[in-house]
Amino acid sequence: MIGWYAFRLADSYFWYTFRLESAIGTARESIEFLAYKDGKDGTWEKLSSTNGVYTFTPESADGNFSIYAVNKSYDPWSEKFNYDIQVMNLNTTEGKEVPITFEYWPDTFEATLNLNFGNEFRGKYVGIFYGLDHAFPWFKSEDDLTYPNDLTYPVQTIPGTYDLVILAGEQGEDFSKIYIERNRSITAGTDNKNISLSDFTDLTTYFATTTINGAYAWGSLLVGGTTPVFTWFEDNSQLKIPQSLASSDDLYALSLSHYDSENSFNRLFTKFTDYPSDIETLNTLPSSTWEKPAFSDNTFTWNKYDPQIIGHELRFYNTSLANNDWTIVWMIVLSSGWLGSADSYEYEIPDLSGLEGWNASWLPGTGEVDSYDGFVAVSGNEDDLTKYLDPMAGMEESIISY
Repeated sequence: MIGWYAFRLADSYFWYTFRLESAIGTARESIEFLAYKDGKDGTWEKLSSTNGVYTFTPESADGNFSIYAVNKSYDPWSEKFNYDIQVMNLNTTEGKEVPITFEYWPDTFEATLNLNFGNEFRGKYVGIFYGLDHAFPWFKSEDDLTYPNDLTYPVQTIPGTYDLVILAGEQGEDFSKIYIERNRSITAGTDNKNISLSDFTDLTTYFATTTINGAYAWGSLLVGGTTPVFTWFEDNSQLKIPQSLASSDDLYALSLSHYDSENSFNRLFTKFTDYPSDIETLNTLPSSTWEKPAFSDNTFTWNKYDPQIIGHELRFYNTSLANNDWTIVWMIVLSSGWLGSADSYEYEIPDLSGLEGWNASWLPGTGEVDSYDGFVAVSGNEDDLTKYLDPMAGMEESIISY
């Protein structure tokens, strides 16, 4: 599942105080290592937590601060420890949270929702989306011995409240029906729900298209703004919730991308809406004028990027690295507020070897990490950086990535 760690920013009299609550599943726990630096020229210090809660107060006059966060996990398949490292360089003017997210998958699930499908589902297949789980089971016909006879599908997740979404259709054909139960809660243990085809509604679709040669347009859907629901249609249309089932919390991402194979970079434009039109024509892409950033001796150098889209401003740069066996992954964010205005930039990954609990492998080693896996410039019409992790209707985002 996805475990998340969010630094929340609360107003105080003269400055801001950040509070970090870290959790594994539903229990608050500390992460492996967390350090903080106030201002660009400040001194790194290790932060300790109380029951998974960290606090720090940026006091630098310019509002700049940095976070170095390390999450440790064990991979039973490789029998190795993995380190997910995220370095944030931000400014207090850019939002009320530090957008740090660590992902993990639990060894066991505490909750099971048994979906008991009626006999009318024989010969059909379904798409199920609930919590962490998604699946596409199909059910045998009365005279078909190929598939199991069971009409029950167990959805495994962790306790919480999620939207339950089920698509249904004839085997070998596109999905034609949809069922949504909003805000269904589940606790630890096993719950049961009977599913009847009479509760389904005819689904609708829309088209995402473009006139830009070589570009690709598509749409994606988050039911309730949190549950990803996806499928495919032979006519390349996109899934749309019928108006009778729609909610203002639903979020559609309408995207257009273009890959430059000669120069090895991709451009992406996305706009978010709570309900798309029948035909969405996307003809906007960010500028292709940007030299490839360089990386050497743990130092990045790159030129300023301008998306050249009305209403879009450069919000942050994001880069990622990994060691040879991918047991250590670095993700570094450098916001425009932290960087300041300049035509070019240079950034060296910090060496925190003087701090207690530091692991020497957390600084990329020359010969093992000599290049980045991606360098991205993110622009958009929203100045709160956390919205780029948790988008909302009306937002637009443009990305160029090497």
